[in-house]
Amino acid sequence: MKLALFLTLAFVFQAVAESKAQKITLNVQNTTLREVMKEIQKQQGYSFLFRGDRIADTRVDAQVKQADFADAMQAILTGHGLDWSLDDGIITITTKQPIVEKERPVIQDRILTGLVTDESGIPLVGVTVSVVGKDIRALTDQYGAYRIVLPDEENTLLAFSSVGFETQEQPIRNQSSLNIVLKAVMGDLDEVVVVGYGTMKKSDITGSVASIKGEKITNTSSGSFEALLQGRVAGLHVINNNNDNPQGGSTVRVRGISSINGSNAPLVVVDGIPFGDAGGLNLINPNTILSMEVLKDASATAIYGSRGSNGVIMITTKRGDKHSPNVWLDQKTSFGSFSEKLDYWHNPLLMAELADEANENAGIDPIYIGRRATDGTYYPSRAAIASGAWPYQTEWAGYVFRPTAVTSETNLGVQGGGDKSQYYLGLGYYDGEGMQRNDDYRKLTLDLSYQHELSDYLTIISKAGFIDGDRNRNYGMNYQRNPLFPAYNGDGTYFKANSLDYGNPLALTNERKDVSPNTDGYATLQFNVKLAKPLELVLRGNTRAGLSGHNFYNPRVYTQGGDLYDGEGGIASSSYRNVTLDGYLTYTNTFAEKHAFTVMAGVTYENGTHKSLNTTGRGFANDNLMEENMSGATERFITNGFSKSVLASGFTRFNYAYHGKYLLTFTARADGSSKFGENNKWGFFPSGAASWRLSEEAFLKDVEAINDLKIRASYGVSGNQGIAPYQTISKYGQDYYYLNGEEFIIYGLGQQIGREGIGDRYVQWGGMATKDLRWEKTSQFDVGVDATMLRNRLNVTFDYYYKKTNDLLRQQFLNPSTGFDRVWTNDGEIENRGVELAVDGKILTSGKLKFDAALVFSLNRNKVVNIGSQEKSGYVVDQNGLRYEPYGSGIFNDAFLNVLAIGQPVNAFYGYRVDGIIQEMPGNPVKMTRPGEFNYVGLREDGTLDPASRQIIGDPNPDFTSSLNLQLMHDVGIDFSLMLYTMYGNDVFSNRKLDRISLQEGRWTGENPNNVRPKLRADRQYFASSWFVEDGSFLRIQQVTLGYTFPHIPFIKQARVFLNASNPIVFSNVSEYDPEVAENGRGAAPYPRVAIYTAGLQLKF
Repeated sequence: MKLALFLTLAFVFQAVAESKAQKITLNVQNTTLREVMKEIQKQQGYSFLFRGDRIADTRVDAQVKQADFADAMQAILTGHGLDWSLDDGIITITTKQPIVEKERPVIQDRILTGLVTDESGIPLVGVTVSVVGKDIRALTDQYGAYRIVLPDEENTLLAFSSVGFETQEQPIRNQSSLNIVLKAVMGDLDEVVVVGYGTMKKSDITGSVASIKGEKITNTSSGSFEALLQGRVAGLHVINNNNDNPQGGSTVRVRGISSINGSNAPLVVVDGIPFGDAGGLNLINPNTILSMEVLKDASATAIYGSRGSNGVIMITTKRGDKHSPNVWLDQKTSFGSFSEKLDYWHNPLLMAELADEANENAGIDPIYIGRRATDGTYYPSRAAIASGAWPYQTEWAGYVFRPTAVTSETNLGVQGGGDKSQYYLGLGYYDGEGMQRNDDYRKLTLDLSYQHELSDYLTIISKAGFIDGDRNRNYGMNYQRNPLFPAYNGDGTYFKANSLDYGNPLALTNERKDVSPNTDGYATLQFNVKLAKPLELVLRGNTRAGLSGHNFYNPRVYTQGGDLYDGEGGIASSSYRNVTLDGYLTYTNTFAEKHAFTVMAGVTYENGTHKSLNTTGRGFANDNLMEENMSGATERFITNGFSKSVLASGFTRFNYAYHGKYLLTFTARADGSSKFGENNKWGFFPSGAASWRLSEEAFLKDVEAINDLKIRASYGVSGNQGIAPYQTISKYGQDYYYLNGEEFIIYGLGQQIGREGIGDRYVQWGGMATKDLRWEKTSQFDVGVDATMLRNRLNVTFDYYYKKTNDLLRQQFLNPSTGFDRVWTNDGEIENRGVELAVDGKILTSGKLKFDAALVFSLNRNKVVNIGSQEKSGYVVDQNGLRYEPYGSGIFNDAFLNVLAIGQPVNAFYGYRVDGIIQEMPGNPVKMTRPGEFNYVGLREDGTLDPASRQIIGDPNPDFTSSLNLQLMHDVGIDFSLMLYTMYGNDVFSNRKLDRISLQEGRWTGENPNNVRPKLRADRQYFASSWFVEDGSFLRIQQVTLGYTFPHIPFIKQARVFLNASNPIVFSNVSEYDPEVAENGRGAAPYPRVAIYTAGLQLKF
């Protein structure tokens, strides 16, 4: 990788020099100067301007070969009394004048005339010709001619705009006429998009592919890329439930959940190289992205075979071009603050009263009576608190959180090249703060790209990227700590918390160390070989490597669950290296002017290794050297790991088009993976698709309102190999055992280490072989419509899909007599079906104001069809005949909340139903049956719950998600955009119903016998019940941006400033601070979502 990086750097600097030293070759005789300058324009890219009568018709002779530009111009003009100058990319040729001092002439209003045509030379009617920054405009007539009065200014910028064509701006100096050729706007279906191992026009694609341009996601700062994708693509579901993490981190899904124990993340492919699942997005600087494609149906994803079942995200990064160098500089500064007021104990007296009330209702003595508890903690009396005699009223939030989190991001890009070589260099620096003090993330990114055409038959492309990051974490988030406890003792030491207080957050914030550095890099070298006119060969190699660490230390004052360890520290490191080699041939041809086909076939090899080493120690003599003094710890624990996996594949794709309107695609891939059993190493993944471009038929071809219309259908199979290596073979490792009440860790071929000594050596078998383990397979059917209408002003894409995943990668429960508790197997079936709609409309396209609107809508229905045999899955049949098995961790006094139940969605909530609050109970009820308690369905008279009464109580999956993007642009340079995002119909299991202080006032009391909240009781046992389930629907203002582009600044091609607000307002009725929770529906956000306000400057030179 070092060699590839060095070569890329060398090539980049060579290309920079080359782009500034292009040579001129001419051999002309008796040729007009106009024709000569056109030839120079082809070779150098400069525009030209003649100042003077008939200068353009001057006939010249010139013979130059590989001459410098200045020498060539001198040879052309010598002897003709002409002079030249180069300014801002424009060559101006004038008659030579004697150099004399004279006053600057006063420029009078003048008339400019000309013709406006399209690229075919056809005159354009109704084109708006306007002076930028002035209220001066004209329209072209039926012949495409215009006439406009220019202002009394030396430098004037003229804009030419028309529906269906790109707006063109042209500087005007002293000329009296100007002809313009406008380029047609590329319709959505004419767009070239990246697919696996190649590119295609979107109009020729038979699968479901969505595109995003890089500039759509760069108006705000984020430590990661995936959070910026939310609401951008139909069918792409991004759950951003950790937005205060300065390093980012989101859950990304394409068309629902397809796996139970395997991965559900889409495959990320960067410039043709698989980067793994969506976690690989963190390696990408959003400012280097040129475009992104999301492959959704089997026709598009089957080319990636065993890794395509969860969708594929294709990222194309920026590369060089053939123009003179362009330099971009972006600077963004963001300010984060909570979008909602923190809910904590502003009134310590109320807290004490509620605590004593909860104790009294439980038959426990009150604690706020001015006495010392058994653990030594003193609790003041309520009278002392009310009178002010107790001096401590600590607002812990001020110790834990920053009032404002500041983030700075700087990005620099250089792009350019000539006919043979092009280069791109991108440099980025991100410095982000979290809302918690001492919680931040910094990273430096470098991206390089170089492309060189060695000959007409061989082109070399090299790319390299590097990221160096450093994360500092803070876990001192307990801002709801008892405000009657001080931060410090009287002697200046930290106030030590007891087992009821969970630790002093100030001590956590100031003294605990938790640092995670990471370094990642990649390098790619690619050869494009033209073997013959219709046959091309691509050979490519890539290596990716990374090193990450985690150093932490909990000092001796730190309390963990009431235990003091006399210091606890750890040093961990992990590294990975992936190598990818692939090659493929592409043959393209057309017969009889109506049969067009492309055949692509290739092979690929991937090799990945991972290593880790973890050391933890407890019992340090002092805190001076922290974890660096690991040898001084009285207890030490060391673990290490190594894994390696290999994937070998062959793939092919066949595309056929008849008359450009009947399209067929067949794709197949065979994968061989080291992760699976010896009887199922290889898997085969085929797909087929067809589409019909109705707009090319005679009955629609002349319909002016329809520019392009296509219907398509596809079916195919893709796979999932998202499990760790070595799951199919017998292996040895470590396990946990108890001896005389003490926990021991048994190491394979190592020592048995316990709290009180060292035992004998052991070999512990770590897993049972499963030779028949095979791929998860997802079969998917898709039918869709792509349309462009109203002169490219309206683009519509609609899809219906049905996908079924079988042979689920599961962990089968085993009889303990085998010596193992579970083993990997294939069992079960899940289905997803849904519809997607994307509408993009250019509502206003003429005049000073432009208005665009885009709607994205996604609906997915997820269902568990089969959970396999009871022997393998250990499922339970409840009293209603529902077959289910626990899925995920427990909650409260229940072993589980989420279940996999046949006929129900994945992650469905399972628990007790609550029918209000008990208002009265005759006789002598026990605690759980007294007034003010939950009225559980299935509550027995003895206060116990009947487990058989549990049922499905909620669904965390949304009915639909949608976004609306609005954009306004005015000729004066002002732009405004607004993005709304909504999730509707999902249930949230809200833990915050217990501890949000603002909700305690509505509790049940004898004076307030409500039917909503139970009375306070300190010893209440909570169970998973419908009382915690809330409607999690929300509407969020996702992005608001206001920008201004300056009309003209000397030496600057473009300058824009903007203000952006991310997540400023959310509308929701859920008790959680943030309604956007994890995909299992469990709410746990300890504080509100952060609203981010950004000011940015974007310059182009």
